[in-house]
Amino acid sequence: MHETVYISETPLDYRKDYGQFFTPPAVARIMVEWVMKDHPETILDPAFGLGVFYDEVRKIDSDQQIQFTGYEIDENILNYFYHNNYGNNIRLFNDDYLEADTGSFDGIICNPPYMRFQKFLKRHDVLPKIEEKIGKKLVGYSNIASIFLMKSLCELNKNGRLAFIMPLEFFNTGYGKEVKRSLLEKHLLKHIIIFENEKEVFPEATTTVCILLCKRDNKKENIKITLIKSEEEINTRPDIDDLPCRQLHPDNLPYDKKWSPVILSLFSKQKIPKGFCELYLYGAFKRGIATGANEFFALSKSKIEELNISKKNLLKCITKSPQVNKTIFTESDFEDLFYADKPVYCLDVKDHNDLSVINYIKVGEQAGFSNRYLTRIKNPWYKIERRQPAPILFGVFNRGRLKVIRNYSTAVNFTCFHSFYPSLLGYNIIDKLFVYFLSDVGNTVIKMNKRSYGGNLEKLEPGDLNECLCPNQDQFALMQKEEVEKIIETAKINKELAVQISNELIARIINN
Repeated sequence: MHETVYISETPLDYRKDYGQFFTPPAVARIMVEWVMKDHPETILDPAFGLGVFYDEVRKIDSDQQIQFTGYEIDENILNYFYHNNYGNNIRLFNDDYLEADTGSFDGIICNPPYMRFQKFLKRHDVLPKIEEKIGKKLVGYSNIASIFLMKSLCELNKNGRLAFIMPLEFFNTGYGKEVKRSLLEKHLLKHIIIFENEKEVFPEATTTVCILLCKRDNKKENIKITLIKSEEEINTRPDIDDLPCRQLHPDNLPYDKKWSPVILSLFSKQKIPKGFCELYLYGAFKRGIATGANEFFALSKSKIEELNISKKNLLKCITKSPQVNKTIFTESDFEDLFYADKPVYCLDVKDHNDLSVINYIKVGEQAGFSNRYLTRIKNPWYKIERRQPAPILFGVFNRGRLKVIRNYSTAVNFTCFHSFYPSLLGYNIIDKLFVYFLSDVGNTVIKMNKRSYGGNLEKLEPGDLNECLCPNQDQFALMQKEEVEKIIETAKINKELAVQISNELIARIINN
């Protein structure tokens, strides 16, 4: 409809506030086709937007026999729709769907808003009502799209069909457990569609998405999984049921486990090697130090000298991911950063009577750093978390290969990295673990637990890493110390060659 005009005339910040991104017509078409397969009499769109789903319904329902209902909280966006001629078979409400008593429908189709539920100002009033309606406690939800889905599932008539666009991250998150349980317990979920080149199909999306196709028929049957590789694949197929797919029995998708590793393994050449165990056997990842005001706490050489802060009130600290561009990070590398005037020290007040520190704290308070979310709950506000230097660091956000660092320095780190702390069992194989993380197999297996966002951006939380799989003790025992040392020495000067040698070593131990 008027997407181009609307986007050009509407500030990006405004669209972000409403969680708006638009559904490409080709995607809307396959979703509508699914919903209309059983000839519904009523269809609901809980987040109407510019009416792309209504347009597609009208193309199929040319006689306007279907009663279409739409909810849209943003009056501004509805004005663009009202400029068009539309039939008598539509009811539009400029209301919040989450607050509405909508009734039930034969079909529901939706591209819900994408924002954290914590940003929803009326959540404390709305959530108890939704929980009562669905009979579930929705604790810890972090995306409003999931609330839309849970409410819609309860408003679907018997044998009704539902098509929803959802952020892919819910497959792996804690808040996604109740969503997945609702999809499975009444055998609602029939088909999952994921996208290989997401930006080609969803150029507006800010997070990686999938399509869920559901039907309330109470039939327990295999769930279809389709990987769309290009927009052309959607445009040229004759029917949604003709899309190529793999199938999974619902029992292979338990609601309390991460789904991405299972789903992605269907399309990956790399299968999880036999005998692999969970990483937490060897230790655990923890997030880095969260200060709440990095610009105050992170100090460079020149800043330290300007403030005259003594080293007893400082802590060596990697404060930004770009500071470490080497696979092997040493004390010498840290000193190079320091003398290059990079902010690689963190304020760590031990002498509270030091006049230089007292003056700097006053500067921070005048600038408002003491009133930020994380700082105001600390006592004193400038107290930092305790961390030890970690032997292995993982980049939180990645594009392409994982950023894994073997840390030989005595520096701790901010939240730009996750820190691996080995158990007694893992302490003696720390270099072997690093070699595995460095390898292509390690990268592929670990990324099965990733959370995906727009622009091929991937995120791993400490819990995602701790649940990833790695070689067992017998497999690690097949690695010779000399081989591992050679890879680490190679990584100091040639990362690509080190990866290649790591691949050969990992292939040998898993094929032994």
